[in-house]
Amino acid sequence: MNWQSLAAIAIVLVTIVIFIVRAMRPPKKPGCGGGCGCGR
Repeated sequence: MNWQSLAAIAIVLVTIVIFIVRAMRPPKKPGCGGGCGCGR
């Protein structure tokens, strides 16, 4: 296996980990969170 194959596999693995971490993170609440006078 050459270095390009290893680099490609590493990039794919990092991307999968990023997607998993984002999916497990709790969703943000919609809106601005207050302080703008919108009643939230």
